[in-house]
Amino acid sequence: MNPTLLIIDSGNSFVKWGLFNNDLWLIQRRVSYDDISELETEFSVLSEPHLIIISHVARDETKNEICKLISRWSIQPIWHHSQSYQCGVLNGYSDPKQLGSDRWAALIAAWNIEHKACLVINAGTAVTIDTLSDSGKFLGGIILPGFHLMLNSLYSGTQLESISNRLGVYQNFPVNTQNAIHSGIIQSLVGAIDRMYDVLSTLLTHSAINCIISGGNASLLSPFIKYPAKIIDNLVLEGLVVIAKDELNRKELSSS
Repeated sequence: MNPTLLIIDSGNSFVKWGLFNNDLWLIQRRVSYDDISELETEFSVLSEPHLIIISHVARDETKNEICKLISRWSIQPIWHHSQSYQCGVLNGYSDPKQLGSDRWAALIAAWNIEHKACLVINAGTAVTIDTLSDSGKFLGGIILPGFHLMLNSLYSGTQLESISNRLGVYQNFPVNTQNAIHSGIIQSLVGAIDRMYDVLSTLLTHSAINCIISGGNASLLSPFIKYPAKIIDNLVLEGLVVIAKDELNRKELSSS
């Protein structure tokens, strides 16, 4: 019998979760923190999974809510944390435990997809741009505010609040303020991606590097990325599946 996995990604803005079995997603959902009580209804109709794995980088209150929700089952969850080495990826952080569990899971998912050097981009509330070498080493990465954080910061720190209810669009040469703001944020985020791509390709002395991009604003940025790019929905969930399978395999080996 194939085990059913309950996978939970508790991020900065949403709790994303899914049920995985037999190499297929049976369910994938997401809820905002304000609506987390909805998970009570959704979880109440589920049979007890064989394994629960959780990446949590959000507030303590959210962790407490998740603990209550999964306490309906007897199984003890795995609260995923970054490791020095896991699933083919070597963690190059100066203190591996300080790397966010979401970034670590995304790196593992990207390595499982590419098995070569790549940029791993999560375009969510914050934007992370992480680097993998051809041998699967996480070389480091950067964190910067996401689209809406930049937008809100600009409005709150300037006299532009009066136009905050008007949406802009991207233009190479913007000719109104809303478009200038929208285009400036796109340029800054894509510019950071370009810069990290150049730095990585220089280090590796080749440019055979793909970009893996995920997150709520992936589709906003991807048209402007000039390098080979794959949009992968819910990359953290995909990485947690790889980690969960590895955990099950190790348990099987230790019990045989």
